[in-house]
Amino acid sequence: MSRDQLHYGGVPVPYTASWSAEERHFVAMCPHARRMALAQPTDRGAGKPNFGKPHSNRQREVIALGLCDLCGRALKGRTKVSLSHARVRDNGAEGPAIMQVEPLLHRECAATSMRHCPSLRRDVRDGTLMVRQVLRYRVQFAIMDSIYVREMAGSDAIAVGHAKVELLDWVDRDEGWLDA
Repeated sequence: MSRDQLHYGGVPVPYTASWSAEERHFVAMCPHARRMALAQPTDRGAGKPNFGKPHSNRQREVIALGLCDLCGRALKGRTKVSLSHARVRDNGAEGPAIMQVEPLLHRECAATSMRHCPSLRRDVRDGTLMVRQVLRYRVQFAIMDSIYVREMAGSDAIAVGHAKVELLDWVDRDEGWLDA
Protein backbone atom coordinates (compact mmCIF):
# COMPACT_ATOMS: atom_id res chain seq x y z
CA MET A 1 0.00 0.00 0.00
CA SER A 2 1.27 3.46 -0.88
CA ARG A 3 2.11 5.75 2.00
CA ASP A 4 2.32 8.87 -0.18
CA GLN A 5 1.21 12.00 1.66
CA LEU A 6 -2.36 12.82 0.66
CA HIS A 7 -3.88 16.30 0.89
CA TYR A 8 -7.45 17.52 1.09
CA GLY A 9 -8.14 21.18 0.45
CA GLY A 10 -4.41 21.91 0.70
CA VAL A 11 -4.17 20.28 4.14
CA PRO A 12 -2.04 17.17 4.70
CA VAL A 13 -4.20 14.23 5.75
CA PRO A 14 -2.71 11.90 8.38
CA TYR A 15 -1.83 8.48 6.99
CA THR A 16 -4.03 6.95 9.70
CA ALA A 17 -7.12 9.08 8.93
CA SER A 18 -10.21 7.20 7.85
CA TRP A 19 -11.90 8.30 4.62
CA SER A 20 -15.66 8.36 3.99
CA ALA A 21 -15.40 5.33 1.67
CA GLU A 22 -13.87 3.29 4.52
CA GLU A 23 -16.51 3.68 7.25
CA ARG A 24 -17.80 0.10 7.52
CA HIS A 25 -16.38 -2.22 10.23
CA PHE A 26 -16.02 -6.00 10.16
CA VAL A 27 -13.87 -8.64 11.88
CA ALA A 28 -10.80 -10.00 10.06
CA MET A 29 -7.29 -11.24 10.78
CA CYS A 30 -4.89 -8.41 11.64
CA PRO A 31 -1.33 -9.11 10.46
CA HIS A 32 0.08 -6.73 13.09
CA ALA A 33 -1.75 -8.10 16.13
CA ARG A 34 -1.71 -11.63 14.66
CA ARG A 35 -5.31 -12.29 15.69
CA MET A 36 -8.87 -11.39 14.77
CA ALA A 37 -9.48 -7.65 14.93
CA LEU A 38 -11.94 -4.93 14.06
CA ALA A 39 -11.13 -3.97 10.49
CA GLN A 40 -12.27 -1.55 7.80
CA PRO A 41 -12.22 -1.59 4.01
CA THR A 42 -9.07 0.01 2.68
CA ASP A 43 -9.64 2.74 0.12
CA ARG A 44 -7.35 5.53 1.31
CA GLY A 45 -8.07 8.83 -0.45
CA ALA A 46 -11.61 7.88 -1.54
CA GLY A 47 -14.23 10.39 -0.47
CA LYS A 48 -13.56 12.88 2.31
CA PRO A 49 -11.10 12.43 5.18
CA ASN A 50 -12.47 11.95 8.69
CA PHE A 51 -9.63 13.71 10.51
CA GLY A 52 -10.86 12.71 13.98
CA LYS A 53 -11.50 9.04 13.14
CA PRO A 54 -8.44 6.86 12.67
CA HIS A 55 -8.72 3.91 10.30
CA SER A 56 -8.60 0.74 12.42
CA ASN A 57 -6.13 -1.13 10.21
CA ARG A 58 -3.76 1.81 9.63
CA GLN A 59 -3.84 2.85 13.30
CA ARG A 60 -2.62 -0.62 14.32
CA GLU A 61 -0.14 -0.69 11.41
CA VAL A 62 1.65 2.54 12.30
CA ILE A 63 1.90 1.73 16.00
CA ALA A 64 2.97 -1.90 15.47
CA LEU A 65 5.56 -1.04 12.82
CA GLY A 66 6.82 2.20 14.39
CA LEU A 67 5.57 4.54 11.65
CA CYS A 68 4.60 8.21 11.76
CA ASP A 69 0.92 9.08 12.17
CA LEU A 70 1.07 11.86 9.56
CA CYS A 71 3.42 10.64 6.82
CA GLY A 72 3.40 6.86 7.42
CA ARG A 73 7.21 6.63 7.24
CA ALA A 74 9.51 4.90 9.75
CA LEU A 75 10.20 6.63 13.07
CA LYS A 76 13.41 4.70 13.69
CA GLY A 77 16.48 6.91 14.08
CA ARG A 78 14.40 10.09 14.29
CA THR A 79 13.02 12.25 17.12
CA LYS A 80 9.67 10.77 18.13
CA VAL A 81 6.83 12.97 19.38
CA SER A 82 3.62 12.24 21.22
CA LEU A 83 0.68 14.63 20.86
CA SER A 84 -1.80 13.16 23.30
CA HIS A 85 -4.42 13.93 25.92
CA ALA A 86 -3.26 10.89 27.94
CA ARG A 87 -1.84 11.48 31.41
CA VAL A 88 0.64 9.55 33.54
CA ARG A 89 -0.76 6.43 35.17
CA ASP A 90 0.96 4.75 38.10
CA ASN A 91 -0.07 1.23 37.08
CA GLY A 92 2.24 0.64 34.12
CA ALA A 93 4.09 -2.67 33.97
CA GLU A 94 7.35 -0.87 34.83
CA GLY A 95 5.86 1.85 37.03
CA PRO A 96 4.55 5.24 35.91
CA ALA A 97 3.65 5.26 32.21
CA ILE A 98 1.40 6.93 29.70
CA MET A 99 -0.99 4.76 27.70
CA GLN A 100 -2.24 6.41 24.51
CA VAL A 101 -4.03 5.40 21.32
CA GLU A 102 -2.56 8.29 19.30
CA PRO A 103 0.34 7.12 17.13
CA LEU A 104 3.71 8.85 17.41
CA LEU A 105 5.00 11.37 14.89
CA HIS A 106 8.30 12.67 13.56
CA ARG A 107 9.10 16.02 15.14
CA GLU A 108 8.63 17.88 11.84
CA CYS A 109 5.36 16.04 11.17
CA ALA A 110 4.10 16.99 14.64
CA ALA A 111 4.97 20.63 13.82
CA THR A 112 3.09 20.34 10.51
CA SER A 113 0.09 18.86 12.32
CA MET A 114 0.09 21.74 14.80
CA ARG A 115 0.21 24.30 11.98
CA HIS A 116 -2.79 22.78 10.18
CA CYS A 117 -5.02 21.55 12.99
CA PRO A 118 -6.92 24.18 15.00
CA SER A 119 -8.11 21.62 17.57
CA LEU A 120 -4.52 20.54 18.35
CA ARG A 121 -3.48 24.18 18.85
CA ARG A 122 -6.52 24.88 21.02
CA ASP A 123 -5.94 21.78 23.17
CA VAL A 124 -2.24 22.64 23.71
CA ARG A 125 -3.18 26.21 24.62
CA ASP A 126 -5.86 24.91 27.04
CA GLY A 127 -3.37 22.49 28.62
CA THR A 128 -5.33 19.37 27.68
CA LEU A 129 -2.94 18.11 24.98
CA MET A 130 0.64 17.33 25.92
CA VAL A 131 3.69 17.59 23.63
CA ARG A 132 6.25 14.94 24.58
CA GLN A 133 9.57 13.83 23.18
CA VAL A 134 9.43 10.03 23.36
CA LEU A 135 12.62 8.25 24.37
CA ARG A 136 11.27 4.73 24.97
CA TYR A 137 7.93 3.07 24.36
CA ARG A 138 6.28 -0.26 23.67
CA VAL A 139 3.24 -1.48 21.76
CA GLN A 140 0.09 -3.05 23.18
CA PHE A 141 -3.22 -4.08 21.63
CA ALA A 142 -6.64 -3.51 23.22
CA ILE A 143 -8.90 -6.56 23.34
CA MET A 144 -12.54 -5.62 22.83
CA ASP A 145 -15.38 -7.66 24.31
CA SER A 146 -18.14 -9.22 22.21
CA ILE A 147 -20.63 -6.49 23.15
CA TYR A 148 -18.40 -3.76 21.69
CA VAL A 149 -17.52 -5.85 18.61
CA ARG A 150 -21.23 -6.57 17.99
CA GLU A 151 -22.00 -2.85 18.21
CA MET A 152 -19.19 -1.89 15.82
CA ALA A 153 -19.18 -4.80 13.37
CA GLY A 154 -22.27 -6.94 14.01
CA SER A 155 -20.20 -9.96 15.04
CA ASP A 156 -20.34 -11.84 18.36
CA ALA A 157 -16.58 -12.12 18.67
CA ILE A 158 -13.85 -10.96 20.96
CA ALA A 159 -11.39 -9.04 18.80
CA VAL A 160 -8.47 -6.65 18.89
CA GLY A 161 -9.55 -3.02 18.68
CA HIS A 162 -6.91 -0.32 18.55
CA ALA A 163 -3.21 -0.46 19.22
CA LYS A 164 -1.78 1.46 22.16
CA VAL A 165 1.53 3.18 22.69
CA GLU A 166 2.82 2.81 26.23
CA LEU A 167 5.29 5.63 26.84
CA LEU A 168 7.98 4.40 29.21
CA ASP A 169 10.42 7.30 29.05
CA TRP A 170 9.72 10.81 27.75
CA VAL A 171 10.46 14.50 28.16
CA ASP A 172 7.59 17.00 28.42
CA ARG A 173 8.03 19.77 25.84
CA ASP A 174 6.12 22.84 24.72
CA GLU A 175 4.71 23.62 21.29
CA GLY A 176 7.66 25.90 20.46
CA TRP A 177 10.08 22.97 20.76
CA LEU A 178 8.53 21.38 17.67
CA ASP A 179 9.85 24.16 15.41
CA ALA A 180 13.15 24.76 17.22
